Amino acid sequence: MQEAIQKFSRALIVPVKYLAVMGLGLALAVILQLEFMPAFLQSIGLFINTMMNGMLNNLALIFCVGIAASYADRQKVEAGITGLIIFLMFLAANNAWLEMTGSLAEPGEMGLFSTGQAMVLGFQIIDMNVLLGILLGVLVGVVHNKTAQIKVPDYLSIYGGARLSFIILIPITLILTIVLSYVWPFVNSVIGSASNFILTTGLLGLFLYSFGNRFLVPTGLHHLLWMPFGFTAIGGTAEIGGEVYSGAVNIFLAQMANAGAVTELDPTLRFATFGFAKIFASIPIVLAFVKTAYPEHKDETKARLFPSAIVGVLSGITEPLDFSFAFSAPLLWFVHSLITAIGETLLWALGARTYMLYGAIDTIVSNSVFSPGVTRFYLVIIVGIIMMAVWYYAFVYLIERFDMLTPGREPLMESVARTSQTQVSIDPDQDIELAIQGLGGVDNIQSLTNCYTRLRAEVIDEELIDKESLAKISKQQGIFTNGKNVQVVIGMGVQDFREEITSKYHLD
Repeated sequence: MQEAIQKFSRALIVPVKYLAVMGLGLALAVILQLEFMPAFLQSIGLFINTMMNGMLNNLALIFCVGIAASYADRQKVEAGITGLIIFLMFLAANNAWLEMTGSLAEPGEMGLFSTGQAMVLGFQIIDMNVLLGILLGVLVGVVHNKTAQIKVPDYLSIYGGARLSFIILIPITLILTIVLSYVWPFVNSVIGSASNFILTTGLLGLFLYSFGNRFLVPTGLHHLLWMPFGFTAIGGTAEIGGEVYSGAVNIFLAQMANAGAVTELDPTLRFATFGFAKIFASIPIVLAFVKTAYPEHKDETKARLFPSAIVGVLSGITEPLDFSFAFSAPLLWFVHSLITAIGETLLWALGARTYMLYGAIDTIVSNSVFSPGVTRFYLVIIVGIIMMAVWYYAFVYLIERFDMLTPGREPLMESVARTSQTQVSIDPDQDIELAIQGLGGVDNIQSLTNCYTRLRAEVIDEELIDKESLAKISKQQGIFTNGKNVQVVIGMGVQDFREEITSKYHLD
């Protein structure tokens, strides 16, 4: 089970790396579109924002292809192509089934929001968001690994390898799309029932709303929770300037347009403050990861996560950080969601009336049109600092107490003592030869992958592992073995090293 979780986490890392770049792009776009910027810079910001949204709005596809390719032990390109095709087939099949059964939802004032369906690449399907890409990506990767190596007769070779995996996946995908058409509406109805409860239970409802809004982020289902509250009458209605507005976000924006006449912000604002965790949690969470990382991983953890934290604080794009631990340490994600709910509920109970939908930039700009006496932004700062300490110490305690698989804490397994003292200065080709020799030869390598810093191999016969040869690799910073699993710590250049090995010996 631990190996399966690690494999899933390694596969998830591949698309997550790109989210950090997307977040930087979105943050830059927000800055360029600020009102005091020259018109031509605002236009550039708009273009960048549109480009980045092209990625943000299609994360399910990106996760599907990325996970499928990363999950595959061999023929990774073919696995990625299979993932792309299966994703498109699911969209077409699910849309066709919904249409055949008369289940297509009718768009409302906010389009398909809150209907449990969404438009994805031109197809109206059940709204599973990122979870759909994750599910299909893992499915393709698992089936590919099980079937792509099956030998078929020469006259059927065109249908062998990755194509055989694709053939097997076709009926599986068809069954899955029909089953999910009936299962997923139940999930949506549960969320809808929770929404009604939230509206009628005061601070308890706000606590549950805040918790669910954070806890559901890795699945993408949080959109089904906050969108109705933010943009429809579910979140409340208010008359402003002679017009009636529905939804917490719409009401706040209307009050912004009439800021001079506003002495108190509408209470629906309580459903538009979930940027609090994005602004105040990102930095302490990363500091906790760095604090608890193994000594050999601290520098790499800093380099990998601090950019994501900055992006989270400024733009509110926290997915790169969220996905780095949400699945590998689910208990920690649960606690993170609890702390988020406590912080947002406490803010409202103390009287803070600050709009916080995204990151610090949007928060400062949006609330600057009102006087501090209206927003009570000073309460956000005070509570935010206190909660930063809570996030940091809670994370450090839980990570160390339960030995969680957070960034920088990959399991050491059966450890071979560090062997840097035995390293010698040799050329790259010798490093490659030593790696192959240390893994028992090319024919003994079942799979060869890498994470951020480690070369990971599954061998056929563990008796052929030559640890002395692995210890002589000039790049290595530590060797860890557990049966047929071998890990060699290389550092941030591990991907280039793996690709040199696979290219020379045709291991892909």
